[in-house]
Amino acid sequence: MFKLKKDSTRVNILATGGGWELAPKQSNAMIYCLNDYTKIEKYGVQPDILFMMDLLSEKPSIVAGADNLGETIQRINQMRCPFVAPYKYEEIPLSEAFPLEDCVKEFGLPYFTNTIGYMIAYALLKGAKEIQLFGVNQAGSHEYVEERGGVEYWIGIAMGKGVEVTINGKDSQLLKYKGRYNPEGIMYGYGTTFGNFVREKKQTGEIIVKRLLTPPKPISRLVRKIK
Repeated sequence: MFKLKKDSTRVNILATGGGWELAPKQSNAMIYCLNDYTKIEKYGVQPDILFMMDLLSEKPSIVAGADNLGETIQRINQMRCPFVAPYKYEEIPLSEAFPLEDCVKEFGLPYFTNTIGYMIAYALLKGAKEIQLFGVNQAGSHEYVEERGGVEYWIGIAMGKGVEVTINGKDSQLLKYKGRYNPEGIMYGYGTTFGNFVREKKQTGEIIVKRLLTPPKPISRLVRKIK
């Protein structure tokens, strides 16, 4: 099969939530895959780099007995691609330790809440100019509460450096406000979406002026008959 020449400035990050299937199977972007892409037959994607920032022997599925450590190591080695982890593993020749000190030196704060954050940081260290996220939803209760902030932090770092970041998939909760107004895409303080804000601005002119003190509605008077 013809192998595309990869562009290291373009990175597709593939997680396993809904929307991963939107990622192109063949692309000249570097393909970073997460954890369970070791089960390659399910996803049909060949990673350029595989990331698993859980200590492999402490990965929940291995500890719970759903996956076997020896078999997982074998699958990783069969993929024949670089494997980024907290440490280099003796049993995995292509494993490499995440460049944590370089990352802190470059970006300052080592704020990582899950493997996706490390993947974005790694891409930035490697000079990425465009990052696309597929299947990175952060929508489950644990992911939403404990992990989402770290992923959005690294997206913010990337955007602040001028990197084009695209979040693919309708299920992703990244960079969406779900506060008191609740509907997807509503901006805090505005009570509407950005698209609606722009349309209203075009209709009313350059400056949108809101009236705070509206005239009170007339109150109907009750007339009592006095006997």
